[in-house]
Amino acid sequence: MSNVLSTREQAAWSLSGDWLLVVVNLWKQFQPEYGRNTPFGSQENNATDLTWLERHRLQNVQYFILLSLLISFSVFYSMGGYFQYFYYIKRREQSEEWKCQPNKFLTKENERHEFIAGSVNMACGATVSGILACFILNGGYSTLYYSASERGWLYFVLSGPIYYLYIDGVSYYLHRTFHNPYLYKKIHKHHHRYHQPTAFSAVAMHPVEFFMYQAVMALPIFTVPIHAGVFLTVLMYFYYYGMIDHSGVKMDAIWPWQPPSTFHDNHHQYFHCNFGFNSLLFDWMFDTLRKEGRVYGEDIFGGRGRSIENDKEK
Repeated sequence: MSNVLSTREQAAWSLSGDWLLVVVNLWKQFQPEYGRNTPFGSQENNATDLTWLERHRLQNVQYFILLSLLISFSVFYSMGGYFQYFYYIKRREQSEEWKCQPNKFLTKENERHEFIAGSVNMACGATVSGILACFILNGGYSTLYYSASERGWLYFVLSGPIYYLYIDGVSYYLHRTFHNPYLYKKIHKHHHRYHQPTAFSAVAMHPVEFFMYQAVMALPIFTVPIHAGVFLTVLMYFYYYGMIDHSGVKMDAIWPWQPPSTFHDNHHQYFHCNFGFNSLLFDWMFDTLRKEGRVYGEDIFGGRGRSIENDKEK
């Protein structure tokens, strides 16, 4: 399992391009005046002389988007390719040793589908992230702050776990909502065609669902004061674990709050249970953890399965 762990350094970069905010953060640290002297921020310039991009703090946005696309795809393909080559190709015949669902693999059609769907969402997400990073770097409004002492060290320390719980909680509710019979059949089923997910499945979903999750994660940087380092650390962890828990490779929990990779793999295998992503907390609170002795299936909604006795009666 050491080969899996060694990918953590690669995965520390966000999948959808939010890693670009790292650049914004560092630049703001060393160039705090940047953005105040841009054409938009200058009081000496007449707004009518500015281009549309300058008026909206998006000058040079094309370079941000291009860089975001380049790095995001490099990381997505390299990490997904790592799992694909070292496990699904080289060790395919030994899947009992490493696979969450031994001897079960996606069809070639679904492998192509997840790769294409994931790539399309990656392109869209990286583009939006590049635009946001450009906007913030050029002095656009956000609630990110850059000095840990600005709002006090207690606020700085507590904001990390609070932001983590916010994302985990809202993602749980959003994910569970997509398991409503109507939304599941119209939207979320696109993601559940991958009964044996791989790392490429992490962002292979309906675009509406993809952008809902992206919006949940990005909302705090425009609504609640949050240190850029805290925001990025939590966000990168979520992206990192998103690929790990879709990889199909058995991996024990590293941190006390983190479930093993089989937790989410079971979600794809049994459908309507284990709705959480990065912890067991909300599934435990709302009794939606998969249980032995219960029957689960794509047509058994609600998150609690069905008793074996009731299933036999049917």
